[in-house]
Amino acid sequence: MTEKHEAYLYQVTFNAMHNMVVEDPRKMHAHTFRVGMYVTEKQDDHPVFLSNEKLLNGYFSRLQGIRLNELPMFKDVIPTLENMGDFFYQDLKPIFERNGMHLISLEIGDSPVSVYCVGERLLLGDVFNLTLPDEIEAYCDRVKHRYQTASSKTIGEL
Repeated sequence: MTEKHEAYLYQVTFNAMHNMVVEDPRKMHAHTFRVGMYVTEKQDDHPVFLSNEKLLNGYFSRLQGIRLNELPMFKDVIPTLENMGDFFYQDLKPIFERNGMHLISLEIGDSPVSVYCVGERLLLGDVFNLTLPDEIEAYCDRVKHRYQTASSKTIGEL
């Protein structure tokens, strides 16, 4: 049996604007950002969900409807998904620690197909499968083998 990993996923959305060309504010555009945070408990008792939800709603509500380029943390750094994700991950990690939880990874997306992930572990599959690097390698080998085997067969054999 493989090692079991469990985590909780907190998700928050907020609407904000940003622009990639700082010198031209007319290039500003809006997104509905979705942030997902995978956390584990540091204690044996049940986590304080309402406390964390209230904290996260307060944290992200300050970003609602504003131009991200005007925030102090993005004055000298363009608020790309990568820069936003890195900042939120580093900023939220100690907040979760103080609340008895460990932030494993954070995802941020500005569209259904564009998501950036930063953290300690890659997530392969879903929140219930926080995969270790050797397990990822084994999975990739199995997929690679499956496709190599399938590509060597003719259409009639499939």
